[in-house]
Amino acid sequence: MEREGRHPTRPEMFQMTQARTAPDDSVMWSNEQSRQMMDQMTQLMNPTPSEDSDATANPPVLTPEEAFRQVFGRDRPGRIR
Repeated sequence: MEREGRHPTRPEMFQMTQARTAPDDSVMWSNEQSRQMMDQMTQLMNPTPSEDSDATANPPVLTPEEAFRQVFGRDRPGRIR
């Protein structure tokens, strides 16, 4: 919050806790599953339009919260994620 001036989104918080930035600015993930989950969230938030279909067939752009919920499932109060 101090660096950005706002609260981080859940996908941003996930990346902060699961990845480290190397001196050459590359991202090193704690494990392959974490990298794949972040890739899924990124795809949901920034879908690439397919060239062979019309605009109505492209998936909708999700908010960071919606993308997080779709990858990890809904919150279950009282349970540890």
